[in-house]
Amino acid sequence: MVKFGRHLQFYLECDELKSGASKPYIVPYKDIRGSIGESQEEFEKLWMESLNAVSKDYTRRLRTLWQQIFSDLFRLSGNDQNVLRGLPRDDAVQLYLSTMSEKRSRDLLINMKRLHSNASMNGEALRKLVKKYDKQANARGDDILTTTLLPELYSSPVMDAPALERCIEILRDELVDSEDEEEESLDEYMTSIKVKTQLSSSSKDALDVQRRASEMFWLHDLIQNKIPLAYTPMLVAHRGFHCVRDHSGKRPLENSLSSYESAWSAGVHLCECDVALTKDEKLVLAHDSDFTRLALDPSKNKKVSDLTMKEIIGLTFKSGTRPPLLLDVLRSAQTIGGSARLVVEIKAGNDEAGVALVRLFRRHPQLIERCAVVMSFDAYLMHRLRNELSELIDQGLQLANVKLPELLLLTVAKPPSKSYELFASVSDFSQVDSWLQHEGKPSLEGVYLQFQPQMLQPQGLAALSALSVHYKVGVWMMLGDPDDIVTVACLVEKGR
Repeated sequence: MVKFGRHLQFYLECDELKSGASKPYIVPYKDIRGSIGESQEEFEKLWMESLNAVSKDYTRRLRTLWQQIFSDLFRLSGNDQNVLRGLPRDDAVQLYLSTMSEKRSRDLLINMKRLHSNASMNGEALRKLVKKYDKQANARGDDILTTTLLPELYSSPVMDAPALERCIEILRDELVDSEDEEEESLDEYMTSIKVKTQLSSSSKDALDVQRRASEMFWLHDLIQNKIPLAYTPMLVAHRGFHCVRDHSGKRPLENSLSSYESAWSAGVHLCECDVALTKDEKLVLAHDSDFTRLALDPSKNKKVSDLTMKEIIGLTFKSGTRPPLLLDVLRSAQTIGGSARLVVEIKAGNDEAGVALVRLFRRHPQLIERCAVVMSFDAYLMHRLRNELSELIDQGLQLANVKLPELLLLTVAKPPSKSYELFASVSDFSQVDSWLQHEGKPSLEGVYLQFQPQMLQPQGLAALSALSVHYKVGVWMMLGDPDDIVTVACLVEKGR
């Protein structure tokens, strides 16, 4: 249950499944897995009961979706049944897009994606359970169940994903993939805001300007004169150059475009960011689940996933700026050039953000090299992302001389408090191999370990050095950890 089991547990804990009167059926993975050591009959019984429940729930929910689609279309057609007679599935979705409001179409997209996500999760859970059973079958003297149970799974309604995926792509093409046109309208909107702001404020406070200039001079001096040149490529500016106390007077606000441009322009090579997916499927930079901490009006605390990009612009942050799209930041890195690159964190359980990232790379392959690393605490998500990135090459994407981002697994330094977290002590890295492999083959490039004081001791440095022979190794810190040049020198010189 190291990878998929933890991922599924977090999926069960997420707010979307807790809310609402009708919860989707999710395979009781842990319970069925626990029956593997009992008897073949008991395992088969529980497995088949779960498959039947999954199929029934999926069919019911899919039927409800299509009933809603045709009910809306029938109502708007003036109760003229001839318009809808024998309407093919794809045509029905296209007609829905052209006749219903954008909000209704977006709601349909969200519901279809949610249904698809539930079906995919359940299908994978049932497949993995059979695989785990058969792995131990020979030792127990039991029969292999792959040949009997997987045909049941693969012929079930829940595995009919391509049909639903096609409908999702039709909706997505119209509602999401008009990205370039939407960017132009966003730019025009933001320009108009800036012009109004300039007209309403004829002068700036000289003290604030002096403070900001002082901070930028400090950053330039630190990078150019204080930090050894050999260390610079190994340092990461967390959420860009910003104030950790969320003050916007002297430094840019975290995860803002200016926080990254300031860092890169000063000579920083790598900047870390967190991404979230908006309601209209835009990858936006956001660390928290909402913008309460950064918004000028904290009462506007809707989740990022419940907001469209235009609604996010209307929030107004403390600094007067908006959270940028990931595409904005990658383009800035490309414009600045040199070694300016991003380290992108995807939050655990946010599979859709991973899919959106691959979609962004497919449409903008020239920006791939500006993403150095993608990381997450969610091992299952990361291995799935590896497969999807590999498909970019399989699908013929022109990637000559383009290096795909390295995929790193984040770990914690204390016993996990969340279901998806993996605990890695500097005294024992024995589990790292299994975490970074998928189906017994290498998958992820390395780990991003939480800092532990023992890392600076001879034994800890030796352990880091041994691990770095086989994998990429990063170290992340919390506020209060020794974030200084002496610590950097110790880790870089003796821990590699």
